[in-house]
Amino acid sequence: MELIRDKRVKDAMMNSTIQKMFQRGELRKDHPLQRKPGRWNNGDRDGLVATVLKNEDIDSIKICEQLTENGVILWVIDGLQRLTTLNSYYNEGFKLGNGVEFPVVTYQATVRDEDGNVIKDEYGNYAYELVECDLRGKFFSDLPVELQERFGNFKIDMVKHLNCTDEEIGYHIRRYNKQKSMNGAENAVTYMDNAAREVKRVTLNNRFFKNDVYSQMERNNGTIERIVMESVMCMFHLDEWKKQSRKMGEFLNRHSGRQEFERLNDNLNRLEAACGDEIAAVFTSRDSFLWFTLFDRFTAWGVEDRRFAEFAVCFCKGRMAEKKINGESFDQVARNRSTKDKFVVEKKLEILEGLLREFLKLGCTGKGGADGDEPAAFIAEMLQLDAAEIREDMDFYRESLDDLTTRTIKDGSALLAEENRLSLLAMVVYSYRKDVDLDEWLGGYAKTHPSYLADQKRNFLHMKRDFEKSRQQPFGRTKWSSRHRGEISSRQNGETA
Repeated sequence: MELIRDKRVKDAMMNSTIQKMFQRGELRKDHPLQRKPGRWNNGDRDGLVATVLKNEDIDSIKICEQLTENGVILWVIDGLQRLTTLNSYYNEGFKLGNGVEFPVVTYQATVRDEDGNVIKDEYGNYAYELVECDLRGKFFSDLPVELQERFGNFKIDMVKHLNCTDEEIGYHIRRYNKQKSMNGAENAVTYMDNAAREVKRVTLNNRFFKNDVYSQMERNNGTIERIVMESVMCMFHLDEWKKQSRKMGEFLNRHSGRQEFERLNDNLNRLEAACGDEIAAVFTSRDSFLWFTLFDRFTAWGVEDRRFAEFAVCFCKGRMAEKKINGESFDQVARNRSTKDKFVVEKKLEILEGLLREFLKLGCTGKGGADGDEPAAFIAEMLQLDAAEIREDMDFYRESLDDLTTRTIKDGSALLAEENRLSLLAMVVYSYRKDVDLDEWLGGYAKTHPSYLADQKRNFLHMKRDFEKSRQQPFGRTKWSSRHRGEISSRQNGETA
């Protein structure tokens, strides 16, 4: 009877030992079927070294043993990038960059006096202290001795396949390389420890993403998550648009809130109800975020949702993508440019909004609002207030704005242009609701901002963000603000101002 022996053994070896075997050629990296080293970018490279220095875990190295007439050959079939990266760092091949995550490493060291002598207590025991080391910008030789030793002593798991034939080596190489790494969208979500739950809540539960427009592959590979991230970014933070998924995820993690995702979710519910079974082909994985943002703007116009659905169907069935708005068509904008460039995104939205206004016969004002848009509705949407309540005091808000701009803004300032009045009115209402002064901020804002955004929603959000940042510095109160706050308070209490 033929004996059956184990074909695989597993062991752990110190990094320094593996590197010596690697350098002596005992571990071969040049199998004809193996990929070349140096395939990692700097971020992946630095991340691996930092992982070792922080004594975290890394994936095991896979080896195939081959018996030949000239002896035993150990081929590295998986883990070549890891071994070459660690070897390069040990030999001063590169220093760690500034993008290392959690870059500060804590280690224990003996306490020494000014002359470098180890300090002991009265019983002869060594004194120890915790020391922090920032890895950024460090070559191997720049590391303290303790971390250099940790690097060399780091244990790496080794999986060895015994007595392999050429065919078996090829099989194992293929097997270990079949796994698929995270794509950009999937990787971006990992940087959203605060907001990822909201992203998943929308993508998993909203019926809009269960229609036939999106393929099963797109539902599985993170595409839907990317669409939700792009949509929230475009709807609420277009001024800070990030082209790269990772940077977008990091930004949303810091600046987005649950209410933004809830608003997108509500909009998607309305869209799904309006479109029914005739979901337009415009909702592609590439352009969905543009259409979701367009619908968000549309919701402030007081038009039935079915009209938006009719426009979407007309757009994809007709030749509207070729029609020019302000000299450019939707299809022309992205020529020779990335579809995710900020300029392209803004221009496509401008064209889509112009086409939608023409379709609805609202007129294209280029101001982010239709001719005759009621300011109260705009302000209510921006501040999440009751439009009827704002409407009652609108004359007062207008007078307050006139008084404020007359005293704080010099004639000729672009901020005084009529198209900016809607966002300025919203800022006035915001100041009363928050009980804050605009006086000092508005004068400085007018001086430092020679141009403004045509879209009044974006213009207001930009102003509001700038004002909130400025509030970190104390502002003095003025007679205007206290007097007018008393008047608005009297109005709200039913008294005569």
